[in-house]
Amino acid sequence: MKRFLLLALCLCLTGCANPLNQATSDRYGDECAQDEDAGDLARAEQACYRALVNVDTGNLGPQQKSMRLYDLGRVKRQLGKFAEAEDLFKQSLDIEKTLSGPTSVKVGRRLVELSVSLAAQDKWDEGAQYLQQAIPIAPQFVGGDRDYAKLSFGQYAQHFQSTDAALAGTFQAAADTLGK
Repeated sequence: MKRFLLLALCLCLTGCANPLNQATSDRYGDECAQDEDAGDLARAEQACYRALVNVDTGNLGPQQKSMRLYDLGRVKRQLGKFAEAEDLFKQSLDIEKTLSGPTSVKVGRRLVELSVSLAAQDKWDEGAQYLQQAIPIAPQFVGGDRDYAKLSFGQYAQHFQSTDAALAGTFQAAADTLGK
């Protein structure tokens, strides 16, 4: 009987969300945001990484995992670590599509970020596939997200101008719908 209770307790502890890890992940997530805002991207990268580790260690669930992957990916992109950012955005995108649906703003943000990371690696064709998926979502963006999407659409339009005028036109139209 004692063995059964001990086994049940161990299973619960390993399979349940751990409040200590939640608090630690939240603390590191806050540090990441503060360091990113302050322009200290190296520290932000470390804090975001630690926030993500605590999500995994504490079994904090897919919503937390998607958010922490996205945050770390964003910082890695700003640091010019585009291949690492690509991987993180793809993981976050896969999770977020199941959580909030393929046309949610959260999915749209990840699509735009992923397309930027791919373009920075000269993977424009692959990036265009993701950015096209963001076109119907982009009108829901506000503030900086809207400006960033408009800039991304514009860069893709410019890139494809000489090789695929139709695709360039699609991206330019998407940029134009987001305003001046």
